[in-house]
Amino acid sequence: MKLQFLSIISVIFLFTACTKDFEEINTNPNVPVAVNPQFLLTNIVWNAANNNAVDAWNAGNQLGQLTARKDFNEIDRWDLRANQELWDKTYHLLNDVQTLIELGDEQNRGYTGVALVMRAFLISTLTDLWGDVPYSEALKGVSEGNFAPKYDTQEDIYTGENGILATLRQAVEILEQNKNGVQVKGDVMYGGDLEQWIRFANSLRLRYLLRISKQVDVSVEVNQLFTEGKIMQSNADNALVPYLASAPNQWFVHNIRSGDFGDVRMSLTIENVLEDLNDPRQAVWFRPSEKSVAAGSPEFTGIINGVGPATRGDYDFSEISLPGPIFREQPDGVDAVFMLYSEVQFALAEAAMNGWISAAPAEFYEEGIRSSFDYFKAEMPAGYLTQTNVALGGQNVLKKIITQKWLASMLVGYEGWLEHRRTGFPEFMVAVENLNNDQLPVRYLYPTPEQALNAANYQEAVSRMGGDNLDAKGWWEK
Repeated sequence: MKLQFLSIISVIFLFTACTKDFEEINTNPNVPVAVNPQFLLTNIVWNAANNNAVDAWNAGNQLGQLTARKDFNEIDRWDLRANQELWDKTYHLLNDVQTLIELGDEQNRGYTGVALVMRAFLISTLTDLWGDVPYSEALKGVSEGNFAPKYDTQEDIYTGENGILATLRQAVEILEQNKNGVQVKGDVMYGGDLEQWIRFANSLRLRYLLRISKQVDVSVEVNQLFTEGKIMQSNADNALVPYLASAPNQWFVHNIRSGDFGDVRMSLTIENVLEDLNDPRQAVWFRPSEKSVAAGSPEFTGIINGVGPATRGDYDFSEISLPGPIFREQPDGVDAVFMLYSEVQFALAEAAMNGWISAAPAEFYEEGIRSSFDYFKAEMPAGYLTQTNVALGGQNVLKKIITQKWLASMLVGYEGWLEHRRTGFPEFMVAVENLNNDQLPVRYLYPTPEQALNAANYQEAVSRMGGDNLDAKGWWEK
């Protein structure tokens, strides 16, 4: 009994001694209890921009037929599958965005406004690439125990009370109220200039208003944005994060294997357009084929999208143009782009063509072309704007606007593909060995875990959309 008693006392003493300084001993001084909003902002902007650029190179440019592949690439052959990596990355960033909103509300609402702009961009990426997706109930697993969020309709995601357009309006309101307040730090895009964030937010609104214009009368809101003038004013307002000459923030293609780089080629679609327009930007985006250079007569030559095992042997790839040096030899030759000023000008040209704003379409159209040339550091030839296939007049006005907008979308996420889906321009070729019954895909499949972990809501969304397949069009596209 004495031994048992002494043992119990010893255990109690030992436990007390061990727990006296338990919290202090077990707290890592190198791990912060709370995240500083400036570091969270840097993480969100950098990763969202980089994801957009990397996916542009790996998928968006091929789906938009700005480039092609030579090595049986499933994207180029219209076999999109799920792209779970982008799905997961985007939702992870949305979770960070929610944290930044909460921190901003507590410390500096300038962060809140910027975070709302990023939320709108990220959720638009999800709905434009997948259709109906979890939104209003997403990210509430820890806070509310909801690990099976419903899928919101694309219409609600864009136009609902807390949808993309409402979120951007709220962001602008908050940014206007806080633009002269405490500085927002950690902004690797605009250096804390909230006026530029306001112009970016309003320019995104213009992008998304045009995107849904088949389903909603957007004329009043577009006119208001134009009249107020708080949209991108020049290339100085471009929404982008520059890649750097030194690691670790170099453009990833600079460091990939030469064989992986060599898989990407000039598409026949863009070759035909650039040749038709006598457009010198082709020398920026591509390089003359190896064989033509060796022969002393450099030529730019493209290949049809969708080459596979049956047709690959038909081509001598030394005769097909590779992407230009800005994509390979220069680690900082390109930027991670959200949106360019040129896109805003082409959007205004379309708005003017539709009579939504009182202005001549050519004014914005020509400015869009000039700004694209300037951005890509290409010299515009004398007479470029007046040649028949460029000058805006007579027929094919929308085709000319969207074709130039498409060219300017090189490496801007999925914009070339999205604009073709919205307008049908420019005309795409059927991928030669496509795996989707000659139909250009309009979405990714839902990631496989959704079918198991969120089955009921997944099935409801699939039923509503007409199936989980590559051809199920979303609301704005129907």
